Amino acid sequence: MKKEEQKSLLMYSLVIPGLIIIGSAIFLFNRDYSTLVRAEQDLSNRVNRTNRRLDSRSQRRLDLAYHRAQAQRISVVTDQMWGLIGGIVTAIGVHGIVTSMDSKGDGKGDSKGSSSGERR
Repeated sequence: MKKEEQKSLLMYSLVIPGLIIIGSAIFLFNRDYSTLVRAEQDLSNRVNRTNRRLDSRSQRRLDLAYHRAQAQRISVVTDQMWGLIGGIVTAIGVHGIVTSMDSKGDGKGDSKGSSSGERR
């Protein structure tokens, strides 16, 4: 495989999809984080209102608001993980491109340098 083919393969199979994953994760994180803030505010408002009266209906609504906030926290963490995965995929692709540019490609010898001790 030629070096240019290898670079384009790495670019199209790892770098660009990784950047797309990062971009979509950032977009979804911003959307989910604002929803989390609203859910937390709703929860704190319900807690303040529930302290005045304690009945089973208000307790169920408080539990529902708490679990909704928990689900939003999980969603925000998941968005962050997808961003991390996208960054790792992109880094692997960039590393492959850089190392393919560094190697001479003659197919002989190892990558540690010549016998005279010079470094690449």
